[in-house]
Formats: sequence, C-alpha cells, structure tokens
Amino acid sequence: MTWKMAAGLLVAASLGLAGCSSTDSDAGGGSGDLKKGGTLKLAGPEEIGNLDPATGYGPADLAMQHAINRGLFGYPTTKDEQDAITVAPDLATEVPTVDNGGISADGLTYTITLRQGAKWHAPDGDRDVVAGDVVLGVKRICNPQLGSPVLSYFTDTIAGLTEYCDGFAKVEPTVEAIRDYVENNEISGVQAPDDQTVVFTLTQPASDFLSLLALGSFTAPQPEEYLDYLPDSPEMRANTVSDGPYLISEYKPGQSFTLERNPAWDPETDPLRKAYVDRIEIQAGQDDSAISQQIQAGTIDMQWGDAVTPTSEVPGLRASNDDRLVVAGGGTLLPYLTFNFLSPNNGGALNDLKVRQALNYAVNKAAIIKVLGGPEVAEVTGQILPPVINGYQEIDPYETPDDEGDTEKAKQLLAEAGFPNGITLKMLYRDDSAYPDIATVLQQDLAKAGITLEMKSMSRNTFYQNYLQNPDATKRGEWDIAPVGWTPDYLGNAARGFFVPLLDGRKFAKGSPNYGDYDNDELNTVIDQALATTDPDEAATIWAQADQIASEDAAWVPIARTQVATLHSSRVANFVYVPGWHNGDMTNVALSD
Repeated sequence: MTWKMAAGLLVAASLGLAGCSSTDSDAGGGSGDLKKGGTLKLAGPEEIGNLDPATGYGPADLAMQHAINRGLFGYPTTKDEQDAITVAPDLATEVPTVDNGGISADGLTYTITLRQGAKWHAPDGDRDVVAGDVVLGVKRICNPQLGSPVLSYFTDTIAGLTEYCDGFAKVEPTVEAIRDYVENNEISGVQAPDDQTVVFTLTQPASDFLSLLALGSFTAPQPEEYLDYLPDSPEMRANTVSDGPYLISEYKPGQSFTLERNPAWDPETDPLRKAYVDRIEIQAGQDDSAISQQIQAGTIDMQWGDAVTPTSEVPGLRASNDDRLVVAGGGTLLPYLTFNFLSPNNGGALNDLKVRQALNYAVNKAAIIKVLGGPEVAEVTGQILPPVINGYQEIDPYETPDDEGDTEKAKQLLAEAGFPNGITLKMLYRDDSAYPDIATVLQQDLAKAGITLEMKSMSRNTFYQNYLQNPDATKRGEWDIAPVGWTPDYLGNAARGFFVPLLDGRKFAKGSPNYGDYDNDELNTVIDQALATTDPDEAATIWAQADQIASEDAAWVPIARTQVATLHSSRVANFVYVPGWHNGDMTNVALSD
C-alpha cells in the first residue's frame, strides 16, 4: 500500500539507490535540547482511511493510531538502522524471550506483562489499561462490519482465532449483535489471567510473531466503549477514547482533525513517544503541490497521509541541498499493476497466463521511472520481494530491452490467447500523488500493444473501499487492472508480509489487499512450508522459491521500487522518516520556534 506500513528506518543504500539529498533533520540537536510546546500543522489529500484501530492500515491511519493509541510493542523512532527495525516494548514491560520466560521452550506460548500507570481518558473518568482490553482488541479484528487487511496474519498464528472469526462472520452487523458475540465468546489463544498479564497461544511457532504484535494497532488494547458503536462508524469516530499522548479534540469529517494532549497519559509509562508538541492540526483536501508550497512558506509543517513532494520539485531541492527534503525508504513496491482474477470481462481473460504475460511485456517501466522522479528515487523491478526482505534473490522473468517494454512480444501473446485484435480492460486509478501520471503512461504504452484502457479516476478512499477491497464490485468486473503500491509491514524476516496478504488466495475476503483474488495452489503450498519452518535461513530459501513462482506466473506487473520524497518546514526538529507512514513521527518531532 503505498497502502500499508512498515516500521523502521530504511536508507537508500539498502537498494543501492542514490542517498537522501539531506540527512534526517534534527535541528534541535540531541533529544535533551528539543523544546516542548507549539502547534504542529500537517496537510494531506484526505483526512484518514480508517480511524478504527481494528482496521486502520494506511499511512494516515497508522500515524494517527500511534498518536492516540498504544500497542503492546512498537519500534523506536531513531536514526539507528538496526534499532529502528527491532521490536521494542510499548505497553509491555519487556520483550518476551525464551531466556526471560516470556516465550515457552516450544515457541507456542507468549506471556506478556503490562506496565502499570497507562490509562484510558474515558468519558466516565480515567481508568487503567488492563489485559482484558488486549483481548477485546484481538476480538474486534474480525468484526462483521469491516474486513481487516491483516486478519490472516493473526488467524494463521493465534490458536482459536479462526474459529472465533468464523462464528463472528455469521453475526448480523449491528451494535447489539456484535456486542453480544464479543462478550459471550472467547478466543482460546488469547487469555487475560489477571489485569496485568496477557497470554497468547500459537497454532505453530512463528519467528515473526512479535513483529505481528508490533504491527499497527490490531492487537493493541481497545476501550470497552467501542462496543457501543459500529466499527469505524461516524458515531465511533466522534467518540474515540485515547491511551496515547494525544486525543482527538475536534474532528470535521472529510476536512480536519485537531489533536491535543491527553491528560491521562503519563510520559513515564511510554518509552516510544516524547510528545513534544502541545497540539496537532491536520487539514485535508489539498494536493501535493499546494502542500509543498505551504511547507516551503512555513505555514504548514509536515505532509499527511499519502501526500508526497511533487517529483518536479525534487531535483531543485536536491541541487540546493535543502535540508527540509528527506528522500528515504526503498522497500516500497510502487507501483505494481494488480489484476482482477474474478472479473468476468472478456471471458475472464486475466486468468489466462498469456494475457498477463502480455501486460508484463507491454509496460514501459523506464517511462514510469521518469514519472516517479528518475533513478535517484526509483528503480525497475520484475519481482515481488525487495532486497530488504529475507528471501530476496534478483529475478526478472519478463525483462525487456532497456526496460522500455516489448510491444511485439505483447501482441504475439495476446494473439495466442485469442485476442489478435487486442483487448479492452477497465483500469481504475487514484486521483492523488503520481497515480494520474502513471495511468497516462500506462494507457499510452498499452495501447501500442493493442490493449485499450477504459480509465476511471477516484479518491483514495473510494478506490479501496468501494472497488479494490469490495468483493462484490470485484466479482461484477467493475475493474480489471489497477496501479497500486505496497510498503512492507515490517523488515528482515518479513516475507510473510508480502505473500500472505497479497498473494494467498485462501485469505481473500472483504478488506483484503489481495485485491483481485490471485490464487495459486503451488504458491500456497510453498507459503505454508515457509511459515512452518523455525529456521530463518531455510525460510529465506523457501520464500525465494515463492517469489519465483509468483513472478513467473505473472501474478502482477511489478514495475518499480521507490523511495519517498518528504518535505517538512524549517522549524521541525527531530524529523526521522518512518516508511509505513511515509512521513516523520508527529509524536516525536519538536518545533524550534
């Protein structure tokens, strides 16, 4: 994604790409020199995708959750590359290990102790965050109102969750029915023996389980008040409850958020958030160019959500060594062209390997690299995994000369598939960031191969919620192909974060980022083998095999791995890029004036 998230700091060297035009800004020097106070101002194209911690997954969603909700674990906001990708305690007192007794010898039981002093700022008065709130959080992942984009991570690992979710799926999506099911059904693998202790039991050992617990707010404690509302409903959005350093003091749907300090938050209990600023104002409805101009003028401090620095501005900012520009990332696959395997259009043509191969050959990847800002911020790829994920071995089964596409090969494959006169496909694309320009290039180059695109543009939220993550629209063939992006959920031993949500057809459901239900039995078997091993090196070898299977089967058209160009005002100090948010951490930046 760029729709998803990873946690940790990536540097350009990870991919052999050009480095940042500046170092991460730290105008305030060490953390001891940073000033507290002031109002941090952000702007973006849209306010948020999902405000509910059970479903929040986009860059804006994750950044907001980090500010108002706390998890069991997280990642420190730091420039130290290794520390930035190492799971750290948040509400937990420590990271469990076999040595400290937190993980059982067989790797199936994780016992986590909550730190004392963390509190909800609740309508009826402040109260302690307790282990039962963690159990509630896990229960809400699979509510019948909204699909979770990462549900399969947890149903694959937590004992009893699949059975619990299967039952939940049959519940009528009303407040009363949801509350009744949650309060009267338990998950065998998530227990709270007392207020300070949570015990997870796994279906099989999972070497990346702590990374899953640190992902977003999916297994974070959630307040009991959320059972009074439908998940992520307007009513719930108007009544959020916070245990983080900030709370939402004002929300104007589609327009803005205002965050102020949470009086129940005790900084002594929070090792991950310094909360330097007093107030955060987030404005929606602005395009990248307008946001960039305001940042450079000093009237806006940071970008929000999917806002990026316009590619046309990056060379000039680089040339002047402007320290407000930070170009970082590298694990992001942006864009890739996803296929709708459920579309009935053209007789279900996208299920034909030759049609998908034709699309791979038809794309001029070099032209899209130019749209993205050139080789300083993007490079061509022909596979699923990036180099920052264990299991990466460079392959490109549909490589073309100079990465400019092979029109004749594409035409030949279409003819062999029964489309000698070409084919017409419906392509959706987002109306923000670089997507309109990407869509234009794709339309021009695919036309040369006889592939006509009927294009439809829309907002980010409509794109995902009404179409790509809506199984009904997908099955009706309301779209055939779409350019999308994906940022790793976590790094290192993290290939699960590509193959399970994006390519395992057994996990296809409402909200799934396997948008078009790609399903390959051979790949599914290999995924299971990789997840079953406890040896990271063996897992890497198996994930490389999975990458080859999916890439050769043309599951997508992988196009580019990109970095993100972010811009912040000159008064922002302690800015450290967080890939999953495509931005700095607003709970840890400070203002110099």
